Amino acid sequence: PIDKLIVATNENDILHRAISKGDYVSKEVKETLSPSMDIQLASNFERLIYYINNSDTKKTSEIMKKIKQNSYQIEKNHLNIIQKEFLSESCNQQETLDVIKKNYEENNIILDPHTAVGVGVAKKLSFNDCLVLSTAHPCKFPDATNKAINKHEKLPEELLHVLNKKENFQVLKNNTEDVKNFIKSKI
Repeated sequence: PIDKLIVATNENDILHRAISKGDYVSKEVKETLSPSMDIQLASNFERLIYYINNSDTKKTSEIMKKIKQNSYQIEKNHLNIIQKEFLSESCNQQETLDVIKKNYEENNIILDPHTAVGVGVAKKLSFNDCLVLSTAHPCKFPDATNKAINKHEKLPEELLHVLNKKENFQVLKNNTEDVKNFIKSKI
């Protein structure tokens, strides 16, 4: 059984502020070593809003407009619902680097900076029995690992073949019907 889902953030801590205090107000984004966390509008947050509003699409839409206008405070009763399922915390750059270094020294494993934020948050919250989902391979973040341990991980041998592959993509118009038709044509 899962007790809580823990949301780990870097200095761009809008999700931590939202979950801990109900404050979903954007601030200036800081560039960090964990760039996937350098956000102010979390792509999955709308799902949580939908959930806490009993699947009310109209209410969800209204709240998402407020979020985009940077004027949303989570209602206390909704915050209570969120806090039954979620816990959050953040790690700054130095804490992230320290986690990468400590983990390498103790376990001889190099963490990517996003995973290091997760591990750091679990430790800050004093969770000993906690599963941290790793999000990326550390070879994608040489700046972070070089700063933390003065080295970086190499791409695993079983993935080296991707370096010689031709990139394959198609550009589509920002149009729902075009996207639907494209997907249908590939099925």
